Amino acid sequence: MLEPPVEDRKYSPFDIALVGCGQVAAKHVSALDALGDAFRVIGAVDPNPDALRHTSKALNTPGFETLEALLKEHRPNLVSLATPTGLHPHQAVAAAEAGANVLTEKPLGTCLDTARSMVRRVTDLEQRLFVVKQLRHHPLFLAVRDALKKGRFGRLYTVGLQIFWTRPQAYYDAADWRGTRHLDGGALMNQASHYIDLLNWLFGPVAKVHAMGGALARQIEVEDTAVVSLHWEEGFIGSLHVTMLAYPQNVATNLTVIGERGTVRIGGPLCNHIQAWNFAESAPEDDPIEDVAARVPTALRRGHEEVYRNVCASLQGDEAPVVDGNEGLRSLAIIDAAYRAFETDMAIEVTDAHI
Repeated sequence: MLEPPVEDRKYSPFDIALVGCGQVAAKHVSALDALGDAFRVIGAVDPNPDALRHTSKALNTPGFETLEALLKEHRPNLVSLATPTGLHPHQAVAAAEAGANVLTEKPLGTCLDTARSMVRRVTDLEQRLFVVKQLRHHPLFLAVRDALKKGRFGRLYTVGLQIFWTRPQAYYDAADWRGTRHLDGGALMNQASHYIDLLNWLFGPVAKVHAMGGALARQIEVEDTAVVSLHWEEGFIGSLHVTMLAYPQNVATNLTVIGERGTVRIGGPLCNHIQAWNFAESAPEDDPIEDVAARVPTALRRGHEEVYRNVCASLQGDEAPVVDGNEGLRSLAIIDAAYRAFETDMAIEVTDAHI
């Protein structure tokens, strides 16, 4: 029997549990509230009673101190992880072993080998693993990707990405896991992870990196500043410069792309200001590019909502732009290579991260 058209299908809501009630949980709460017809929240998890109480009340759902306690009482279709990065592998596997699909915040883990094992285990259990990559819905990044796909840059020469943000010592002191090697990672692993994903998503596989980094001002176990040289498989080169030491607030996030027939530079606090959009040949999509930039703040506010919407569609069997565990390993492999370059002061090949 033929299936009805997608728009005519009727699905029951997916039972979902939110694990982690810290700072990023607010974005998940907002997204789930906006998509109430698609998800039924059956529980929230956090060992901090105050954070758990706040999120449980916002979601109108029971609270649990641990994921294990929740899984003893419920069998969710989807477990969403908004916990410290180092906890993702264990929690993802525990959820999958209980029969749940998993959506995890970036990155997959603080260790590439452990993350690879996590992806393999969830796959072996025949569950789906999704990764939150909301910047892939950033309107200007999508416009750059479209220009790349159409060959408007011609041969690429170089790419530059600058992330000049601030994270004062008080930020790290506010939670004992922040700035730790095992649970958090540093400026590359935590704050820049989404943008490292963009470098791979937009421009293709990175072959090798050379990097320097360290804790220049913050009292943490990992880097607050890093500079990474990137060499892409296709032959062009680029750089990533990240710091959490800008004073007294985030300064900018800048992306520059230079090719033989085009140059683009976008910047500003949300990477939403067009500083250059120049191509040898004009195209109809160039005229409204400032309107595209104007949509960035709203798109970023709704980024998690878009991720959840696509995860829901994918679980229903529809085509949707989701990021799976294998794809999530790509950016982690670049970060892993950069950290190894810190230690050796040598160019490091990016490991094939796929399971």
